[in-house]
Amino acid sequence: MSGDIDKIVDELAEEAVENVTSPVSGISEAFGAGASFLVSATHWRAKQLRREVKIELPAYLAVQCSWFVAFGLQLVLFPYLITGRDHLHLDGLALGLANMALSLPSVIFLLIGGVVAERADGRRLLILLHLLAAVPAIFLGFALARDALSYPAMILYAFAIGTIGAFMMPARDSIVNEVVDRRMRVGSGVTLQLGVTLATMAQFLAQIAGLILAGYADRATKMPSWLGGFSIGPISAELLLFVQAAALASGAGFALFLARGRQVRTGRKGLGSTFGDILDGVHAVRADPKLWAMTILMFGVGVFVIGSFLVVLPIINRDVYHFGSSGIRDMFVTFWMGAFVSSAVLAVFKRIKRQGRLLLIAQLIASVSILAMMGAIAHWMFLAVVFVWGLAAGISIAMSRSIVQDSAPKAKLARVLSIYQLGFMAGAPFGAALMGALVDVFGPQKIAVVPAGGMILLIAWMVFFTPVWNMKGSAWMAHHEGQK
Repeated sequence: MSGDIDKIVDELAEEAVENVTSPVSGISEAFGAGASFLVSATHWRAKQLRREVKIELPAYLAVQCSWFVAFGLQLVLFPYLITGRDHLHLDGLALGLANMALSLPSVIFLLIGGVVAERADGRRLLILLHLLAAVPAIFLGFALARDALSYPAMILYAFAIGTIGAFMMPARDSIVNEVVDRRMRVGSGVTLQLGVTLATMAQFLAQIAGLILAGYADRATKMPSWLGGFSIGPISAELLLFVQAAALASGAGFALFLARGRQVRTGRKGLGSTFGDILDGVHAVRADPKLWAMTILMFGVGVFVIGSFLVVLPIINRDVYHFGSSGIRDMFVTFWMGAFVSSAVLAVFKRIKRQGRLLLIAQLIASVSILAMMGAIAHWMFLAVVFVWGLAAGISIAMSRSIVQDSAPKAKLARVLSIYQLGFMAGAPFGAALMGALVDVFGPQKIAVVPAGGMILLIAWMVFFTPVWNMKGSAWMAHHEGQK
């Protein structure tokens, strides 16, 4: 494509010079010089556009990293401040309700966020949301620094960051489609599947960085002797919250390098237009069996998996293995490292034929691995199970996003993504509250059968009653057709 652009510009130059004539002496030469100047300017503009397009993908990945570094910090700091013995030291139900407050705003605002993402200038929206997201972290940091941390403050933080995240998710996730499309137009071999996989890898790496950093909260960690035996930390939790705010704010700077993107106009006006646009998105999802099945699957993941991930694992860390923030860090770093490894392997394959089949197999492996937590296993074995869980999660996250991005109508992409994410986020508050209540009654290990059994039944339904198991990836089909 890049060569085609240069060829077209060269042909324009030749035509401009050859075809410009005038009966007045010297005018032809002047027109020819003007035409050459015009073509040179066109060449320069084409090169500038290529540079702008090529920098978009790294800039988008940096935006992704800025959010998920902060998210990695939050994954450790949020449960640590609520359950940690040095802070609020509350029980599983309190943590479950707090996680419910964190995810509930997405249920309320996510569909509206999808409409806003399509109507707004994507670049400006990301800049605004990243700056707003830094405020709750700063608020919590000052509360902790003044020794005024309280459970209501944690709930307020959770609701604020959850609300901003509801608008952030469709805005950020829909832009990758446009970035890849523009990059392909200038000759890049990046497919949508690869673009989504790269974004997923950036997410995992950034989360790992945030998790590692958060693990030093209020505790020093000594490196093993083969690494020199030096100590890192402790870093105060309030300082880490300010680092989280700075990471979020940096995303606004990276977003400046993105193009404005397409803005959808549906022709509706007035207050009811938002709900009309949402209904169009719902109808698009409901009309496509693949999109509908993926939304149901994500609801199941929210109920059965996220509750275990956000509530049960931190309680196992505290009550079974008796660790603090460093234990939460090791646990989540292990999980996301597994997710990164599997997504890095996926990046090698630009075109996967059976994306749905790979997704469901990965989900089954993740569900079975949860059952291993029922036994009284050593901590290193527990981390090994978490790593396998992460391997499966990396595959399922990348494949599910690719399937939805591929199947969604481009004019309704952000709305479809918001509905898909709503399936996940609507299940998460219920799952967090359910797992929080069950873990206080039965203990964190015995209830592993609940999420594992629920997911296995859902996967069986997906295999036998939806087209996901037998579907073929569009990138593979296009490549296969091109070889005929």
